[in-house]
Amino acid sequence: MTSVLQARAVWKTYQREDAPDVEALRGVDLEVAAGEFVAVTGPSGCGKSTLLTVLSGLDMPTSGSVVIAGRDVTSSSEQELAELRNKEIGFVFQSFHLVSSMTALENVAFPAELAGEQEAISRAERLLDQVGLSDRAHSFPHQLSGGEKQRVALCRALINQAKLIFADEPTGNLDSHNGDQVLELLIALQKEQGSSLVLVSHSSDVVARADRVVRMKDGKVVAD
Repeated sequence: MTSVLQARAVWKTYQREDAPDVEALRGVDLEVAAGEFVAVTGPSGCGKSTLLTVLSGLDMPTSGSVVIAGRDVTSSSEQELAELRNKEIGFVFQSFHLVSSMTALENVAFPAELAGEQEAISRAERLLDQVGLSDRAHSFPHQLSGGEKQRVALCRALINQAKLIFADEPTGNLDSHNGDQVLELLIALQKEQGSSLVLVSHSSDVVARADRVVRMKDGKVVAD
């Protein structure tokens, strides 16, 4: 299968003035195929979230390489990274990260508008309809429940038909009912668009849904 992401010998070291350096990632190798759902799991502090930020280009590795859709993230300029993140990558965070001054519809449409998409609003409306939020399109984030906010975040992550979706504990702030609902929607939309999904979670129920499970410990991949 075609790979959409390749990480080779990725290290991430955080330097501290008055304490030993922290090696958050220690020589991680990871490859993700097109359309694949990969769950990353492991104990707290093992490097899961750090891996996601480095793989997505939100942070740079200390050494090693990350290639997304044929482009080397580690040697790209900030402008190239911004373009890559907007066009090829979608993000779903535990704490939603919606813009408080924008409606649900505006939050979803925003990445497409940045990309110059003429049909941004109509595409956003269709996505909100797919996740059952047509009637909440003109509500602001403070007027939405946690489950509704996360469904808006899913739509925003998917509006540019990203090749690769990163999700960091996307159900972590939700009760079990809303968490199950959001996970079902995320997987359904990911499969529909043919995107790859890399999802960090400690939930065994979430992990059980993945095509593949990567287990981490002490900054290393210990099982794949």
